[in-house]
Amino acid sequence: MMRIFVCKNKKVLSNVSPKQLKKYLKDKKAAIWVDFEKPKDDEYVFFQNTFNVHALTIEDCKKSIELPKIELFEDYLFIVLHSVAADLNNGAIRQREIDFCLGNNFLVTIHNYKSPSVEHLADKLQKSKKITNRTPDFFMYEIIDFFLDLYFPMIEKWDGYIAELESAVVSHNPPKNILKEIMRMKREVLHMKKSIAPQRDVINKLTRRDVPYVRPLTCIYFRDVYDNIMRVHTELETQRDLLNSTFEAYTSVLSTQMTAASNRMNEVMKKLTIITTIFMPLTFITGVYGMNFRYMPELFWPVGYYIIIGIMITVAVLMFWYFRKKKWM
Repeated sequence: MMRIFVCKNKKVLSNVSPKQLKKYLKDKKAAIWVDFEKPKDDEYVFFQNTFNVHALTIEDCKKSIELPKIELFEDYLFIVLHSVAADLNNGAIRQREIDFCLGNNFLVTIHNYKSPSVEHLADKLQKSKKITNRTPDFFMYEIIDFFLDLYFPMIEKWDGYIAELESAVVSHNPPKNILKEIMRMKREVLHMKKSIAPQRDVINKLTRRDVPYVRPLTCIYFRDVYDNIMRVHTELETQRDLLNSTFEAYTSVLSTQMTAASNRMNEVMKKLTIITTIFMPLTFITGVYGMNFRYMPELFWPVGYYIIIGIMITVAVLMFWYFRKKKWM
């Protein structure tokens, strides 16, 4: 789908046909914005022929670019950035690529998903009867500024969730799946951080006055965008450190629990060993007098049974007293 907006003489024209577009491209006083959503092959051909776009740019627009970048061509500036589509219910994010081609009097945006930031600008232009201070580079600023603001609700959601993970860990009774959740959040934060870092460098270049097709007045606005993306980057750094601390705390709690369980097991084994040791001489005595030899003098003593029982009790009591004295039990 292709949409064309033309701003001229403080008015916005939103029903511009592809044929009229070529006429407005020759008008240096006109500010043109062309948006392609899920463009088809014929629309790519129209884009290339109308704006004299390099074949490499078309190739980049057709495929997914993992890292944001900025490239200068003869007649335009090509920029790849990533917006974010966030599911606030489970904290998951999905990156959405937006490609920009910025020229002297035109801006072209290409994206394969419905973009809230693009829709925001389109609604704003359609509702504005008169519009001032609108140039192609300013259109690009408004789109970038809007989708960058979408990061903050996601980050705030993550802050709360990470705090919940920390509380669960220090409660010494964490859920069974808490390690899985910690690792999932670490992946999400790292994934977003890898996207934000190169975008920070791209936007930093847009704040310079020597960048073609970006007016000095618009550079000031991009400085504000750069400040915001630095805030996002700093927040992600903080969240990464908090998750690392939470992971270390969880492993510490887990180690403490394992040590306590091991100590309890050692106490049980110690008591069982003492009981076994006490019964060893008693078993020896009963074994000796359980032998079936015919001539054993003690077997014919009238009080032999009581003497042996007394000896066994005495041995057991003495051993028990000795173990208690040594504080082994």
